Amino acid sequence: MTTPSHTLLKLFTSGSESSYTSFDPSLPSPPESQTSYSSSAMLSRVDSGSSGVVYQSKLNPESAVWTPSSWGDLSSATSKGTNPATTDSDLSSTTTCDDFAHELLSQAIAQSSNGTPAKGHGDEPRSGGDQTAFSNYAFANSPVPYQYQQHIRGKSSIASPMPNPGRMTEPRNYAPRTSGLPMSSEPPPKFNLELPTVSQSEPEALLPSPEAFEYQLGTLVQQTLPSQRSLAVYQPPTEVYDGRSEKLRALTNPAWGDAKLTSILDPSNMPFVEAAKQAQAKNHGVVRLGNIPFATKRSEVIAFLGRNSKILNDAEEPVHIIMEKVTSKTMDAYVEFMTLEDAMRAVEKHTQNQLSGRPTRLGDRPVDLQLSSQASLMKDLFPVAAGVVWKGVTPEIQPLRPNEPWSNFKGFISAEEMVMLVKHVEVPHRSPFSKECPQRPYECLISTLRKFPWYMTECITVGQRNAMFQATRDLLRLLLKSLDRGDDPITLDRQLLRRVTKAAMECPGFTTLMKDDIAWLVGLTDGEQRSYGQPPFASSWRHQYAVVPKPNMPLDVVEWYITAIREQTMRDVFARPHGERRVIQDKALSTDGYWGYFWVEVAYPTGAAFDNMTLAHAAQVEFSAMEAILARASGFM
Repeated sequence: MTTPSHTLLKLFTSGSESSYTSFDPSLPSPPESQTSYSSSAMLSRVDSGSSGVVYQSKLNPESAVWTPSSWGDLSSATSKGTNPATTDSDLSSTTTCDDFAHELLSQAIAQSSNGTPAKGHGDEPRSGGDQTAFSNYAFANSPVPYQYQQHIRGKSSIASPMPNPGRMTEPRNYAPRTSGLPMSSEPPPKFNLELPTVSQSEPEALLPSPEAFEYQLGTLVQQTLPSQRSLAVYQPPTEVYDGRSEKLRALTNPAWGDAKLTSILDPSNMPFVEAAKQAQAKNHGVVRLGNIPFATKRSEVIAFLGRNSKILNDAEEPVHIIMEKVTSKTMDAYVEFMTLEDAMRAVEKHTQNQLSGRPTRLGDRPVDLQLSSQASLMKDLFPVAAGVVWKGVTPEIQPLRPNEPWSNFKGFISAEEMVMLVKHVEVPHRSPFSKECPQRPYECLISTLRKFPWYMTECITVGQRNAMFQATRDLLRLLLKSLDRGDDPITLDRQLLRRVTKAAMECPGFTTLMKDDIAWLVGLTDGEQRSYGQPPFASSWRHQYAVVPKPNMPLDVVEWYITAIREQTMRDVFARPHGERRVIQDKALSTDGYWGYFWVEVAYPTGAAFDNMTLAHAAQVEFSAMEAILARASGFM
């Protein structure tokens, strides 16, 4: 084991000065690294005639290191098994060394206490100690001194046989280090996720198969490049990559077998519904306000009832100010409450105010507030609906009377009413009643779209619905122009535009294509269109007059059904004779091919026959055509 004294001698002695030590001059000096720090630059011989060798630092002339000659006795007799007698030695310092020399001294003592030889700055590591490095020589073992290193409050004290150990201390500002661990400036360990990688040095290395990551979020796959370099890329699993929903995966499961057609035509899986049938009849409590000023605003009616009155949510349009569509004269106003009891409490409060001598007024007129019904509201909203008895919001169509044709049912609205509703806005100087309230035709349209009995599909024709849609589209265009010009910024504002747009987009009677036209007209974003239930490529639903996407149905299921219909109708057309196929293909040039040749299967009539067709009949034709096409396409799914 290397002794501390020899460690110090080796650290501060170069190859050229090894002859001044107690080495045998007849033996060659041990090899030393040429890159190590030369101790002669730091220490010089002071006295070679004494029993020990003393070296003095050139950096600090007053500092000296004294070693007895018996500590460094190196002879060939040691390698033969003879151990010369050793004596206790002292290591002393005459004065405090400089920082750099003392740092090297501290490292040498610390490493020698662990049994590792001290290295110079450029020494190569030697395994097995100096006995293996110099097999022909051996160091004379000296008594192991009792030494240890302490770090107390940033100072280092060395307890050893050396005299005056208290003077061998580090400066106060010198940071302590762990004993036995040399200083190093090695880089931090490399970042490693313990994942297999593919590098240029190992081109044969392969990544694990994707099956190994079946239940992980993503898998690592190998992408082979033209060169010998492979690139590890991230790819989501199959379920995420193809984007299929659970509904579509269950629908396309091969386990269905022969029952696949049954699952495809099942109403729970069919992604299409009849649009108008989605409307529901709701009976709310209603009060009627009579003798109101003709320029009454919607906000004034709500303020008249008070904030504590439980009227419907503002998004449900609870206020209906009746306007005569032909003359634009303002009639009574109706307000819907959540329940009938809430409406009764509002009327009772108004009655108590009148009895106490405080009649309620709206503007400069005392208002007559009384309890009403949904039947009275529907009758005033649709005055031309003859031959109808209103049972709440549900109409009952009376039997035909051949002798009284004027009293027979012809529809809830007429095309003339819708045209006059637009004319009141286009030519306001010819409508004296609408000059003071230019917002009244728009509010009348909102009430008409909201309260129209769309669920009575067998009583509504395609022509009547088209008249309502054209009036909605024309009024929106006029409102946008008024907003651009700033005609009446108080009554014709952006809030009115949002109300009309919301009523049109939520109208259950309008088709997907009609709503797409309105969305394009007012500039709705894709996200806003999705919130109203619009599917992708809504502009391509050109021949669907009754069916719409089912609410909350995954879009990929809708696309899967449309793809099946498109491919099957194309196969059917290509199977026709050449003459018929050419005629059909020529007509297809003027329409959209997203649904394929679905319009050929439906075969709608044209002209007056199409306008007089009811929405119920259109839904029956479209669903029948879909089922027939899907039945033929089931073998290809």
